[in-house]
Amino acid sequence: MRKSSKQRDMIMNYMYGACEHVSAEQIFKDLNASGQKISLATVYRNLNILVEMNEIKKIAHSNEGYRYDITCRPHYHLHCIKCDRIVDLEIPYDEELQKMLIAKSGLAISSHSVMAEGVCEKCAGKKK
Repeated sequence: MRKSSKQRDMIMNYMYGACEHVSAEQIFKDLNASGQKISLATVYRNLNILVEMNEIKKIAHSNEGYRYDITCRPHYHLHCIKCDRIVDLEIPYDEELQKMLIAKSGLAISSHSVMAEGVCEKCAGKKK
């Protein structure tokens, strides 16, 4: 277990207030704009530590590297092809799919993820 750090606490506070999946660069920009000085390297280092600690989730973005998610429970995502955001899909995590992946592959799979491609509710004209 790692001891707490000022920078990690700063990033976690930011993540709790974020309404979307954010990049390291966005966190860096927003924290510095709010007067909380932090380097981009420190943001990246602490995001990786928070992922290791299972405090946040790292999600591959198809066009822009990685985004970070405060929700660590297993869930699925949608990459919006119009606005390029990643949003949570409000559908249940499929434990049966998990079991099938294990059975068919014969591997010790601990989790799975799904990234759907499509248009989010906001871009489709539906307010969330």
